[in-house]
Amino acid sequence: MNTLTPPAAYDLLRVGDWDFGDFPYALEPLAMPPAGQARASTEHRPLTAPPCDPDRICGDLRALTGTGPAAGHLAVPPAPSYDQLFWFRWITGHQVTFALWRLMGRILDDAAARETAPGPAETARLESYTHGYCAMLLYSGSCPRALYQSLIRPAMFLQHRGFSGTWAPDFAQVRGLMRGRPLPWLRHGRATGLRIAVDTQRAVHDRVAARLVPNGRSLLQQTIAESPVRPSERTAVLYDNFFMTLRGPVPDTAVAAQLLRRLRAVALDLAVNGLYPLGLDDDGEEAAVGNISVAACERRLGSVLAVAADHAADLARQAPAAV
Repeated sequence: MNTLTPPAAYDLLRVGDWDFGDFPYALEPLAMPPAGQARASTEHRPLTAPPCDPDRICGDLRALTGTGPAAGHLAVPPAPSYDQLFWFRWITGHQVTFALWRLMGRILDDAAARETAPGPAETARLESYTHGYCAMLLYSGSCPRALYQSLIRPAMFLQHRGFSGTWAPDFAQVRGLMRGRPLPWLRHGRATGLRIAVDTQRAVHDRVAARLVPNGRSLLQQTIAESPVRPSERTAVLYDNFFMTLRGPVPDTAVAAQLLRRLRAVALDLAVNGLYPLGLDDDGEEAAVGNISVAACERRLGSVLAVAADHAADLARQAPAAV
């Protein structure tokens, strides 16, 4: 299922259009400010991020996703192996999520400091970033169940037998919103779209989890009786290390710039490989009860990436992207 339909001009496969990492489907470290249980390293050395041109990236995303005019020829070779493709998606998709959470947390913190509800523009950004998170749940979890069980889950187990998404430091900033805790301003009419986006992310998360882990038992749930581990500074380091995330004095403008680079790489990947290059391996009964909002999220994946990039670009333009 190819959710991105690039123009015919994009059929040429050329390496030169991929400018993320050292080669197509390579990884880059993500530099983030402290969050949750994660602390900045006292030995942190500034990481110089590759240059980021927000206007060019937004234009490329609109062209790749069919939400804007084509601008030249953008293409990229297919991945050399499915292991490399889906490992790239697992790591990079999570890094995109961390950056989205950070930018959402910035909006929520600013509103809390003012003791007011987020304004209309801020609410629109929160809605866009939440849909972006939904897209990354689908993107990261797009691998076949067998590959997840043979490649990704064992790698997390080797990092820690109770490895858990609850250790994600950046989720602390958005936990209240994502978990549906009462926020009075969410009842406002202008927050209707955001409420729908939050409900969608729950449905997408549950759908992806049910497909990849049919028995519903995470690594944490499997080992909690044997070795219960609560989130701590140590688990934050383990989690960050797995997803190639560094902590230091990183401005949000640089977080936005790094997000844009990753969104472009994701769009290039999807334009060539589609969301499910090996198809879906759902059982017939499970597929039949798939949530309508999940299917809608799959169809809108391209436009979601483009809109999230437009919002992030507004912040990235405010300062150089060096961190």
